[in-house]
Amino acid sequence: MELIQNGGKQIKVWTDIAGIEPEALQQLYRMSRLPFIHDHIAVMPDVHVGKGATVGSVIATKGAIIPAAVGVDIGCFSGDTLITVIDGKNYKIKDLADRGEEIIIFACNKDNKIVAAKANAKLTRKSAKLIRVTLDNDEQINCTPDHKFMLRDGTYIEAELLSEGQSLMPFYSKKDKEGYTLIKQPYSGSWQRAHWVVARSGLLGDIKSFPDQKTVIHHKNFCESDNRPENLELMGDKDHSSYHRKLVERNTYWQSEDFERRRIEAIKIKSKLPERHAQLVKVGTENILSYMKNNPVHFKEAVKDNGKRGKQYLIEYNQSEKGKEKSKEIANRIYTCEVCEEKIKSPIGLHNHKKKNHAFNHKVKNIIHLDQVEDVYCLTVPEYNNFALSAGVFVHNCGMLASKTNLKASDLPDSLINLRNGIEQAVPVGRSYHDHDRFGKNLDYNQLSVYQELGNMVLNRSLKQIGTLGGGNHFIEICLDEINNVWIMLHS
Repeated sequence: MELIQNGGKQIKVWTDIAGIEPEALQQLYRMSRLPFIHDHIAVMPDVHVGKGATVGSVIATKGAIIPAAVGVDIGCFSGDTLITVIDGKNYKIKDLADRGEEIIIFACNKDNKIVAAKANAKLTRKSAKLIRVTLDNDEQINCTPDHKFMLRDGTYIEAELLSEGQSLMPFYSKKDKEGYTLIKQPYSGSWQRAHWVVARSGLLGDIKSFPDQKTVIHHKNFCESDNRPENLELMGDKDHSSYHRKLVERNTYWQSEDFERRRIEAIKIKSKLPERHAQLVKVGTENILSYMKNNPVHFKEAVKDNGKRGKQYLIEYNQSEKGKEKSKEIANRIYTCEVCEEKIKSPIGLHNHKKKNHAFNHKVKNIIHLDQVEDVYCLTVPEYNNFALSAGVFVHNCGMLASKTNLKASDLPDSLINLRNGIEQAVPVGRSYHDHDRFGKNLDYNQLSVYQELGNMVLNRSLKQIGTLGGGNHFIEICLDEINNVWIMLHS
């Protein structure tokens, strides 16, 4: 054990001081100068920079309770990381944090089913070191090395421990020909409309049934991709159709031939002006390209007969010697897959190769450490503890330092001895554990690779340790904040 004196309380170190990162030392120095430190700060061998205080340190206080007195690792993302929100748009995580509003995002539950969940974004660290994770769809994610990614089996691993080719839990979304957002469910592989994901997540309340009608969901602002709960309304399909018919009847003039004739005549007159003509060409090109991209099925249907005039010419060419030679040459061309650089014969072969090997953007391409630091952000998703990145994968949400209850200080008894005894009876401490695997008996540990390497004795003991506090500097505290709200704080 070595001592550090730095103008404050003593810092007792149970590791090699030379091996402690400079940022962690500075954090320890600052903590040692706080007026309410009781006697000293203890530093363990796993010491490193943390959120609020240094991870691997024990800080005893006198006359004060500090909710962040135990350092916490919170893995986070650079501010430009995009998050898919339920309104159909992608937002930078920094912008979401600056807004400070509750948002609804996509999360993955324990059954590998995508749900809609409430979340809050916040700044979690300043000047954090970053690494870059590149996926096989070439999306790049800049995050702290300790941020956890969800693997394809639902478990988590820190970003810096990811390996090339490792499969992550995928998040896919697209729009159908009617403009509705579709979400691909990992547990089944089926596509589901996002507004029904919202409804089945309980955000619209109970799903109503309507006599002799099929239940549908109406978008109040007629934007099919805006799936905010306040924009959705459960209706019977017949009532829904009737509602839309009334809207059309109420606006018959805007659908009339007279209105369309007048509109086209006005455009023709304006288009004769050079600057207006250039503007119309620009807008028209953008609209056509957007239509082709967002409505591929409808576009293909609309142009399917465009080749009829050249049909006979194509038949004659393909049957000629020149055409046959060209077809043979194309069929034997060698193409390079831009994802893995493998050489593939023929366009069809390349298509099939991509479909088989790169159809899912859930594999890690590479991980590199960046020579930069940035302020980083994360989401808190209380119910599911994970969220989807627009890049196409799911990640763990940031840690919670404490949990606020609905109690006030006045609700607590004068003596907390019974409360303490109750906690100690329910949650074993130190080397103690439960008499039976009350928490682990319903879990399938065969699905977790780490347990497959354990012997029966170790496995049985570990099942009984789930739900225990552990030893060392672990604790459960009942705390009060500055306005007498009761909090439960846990470090295990």
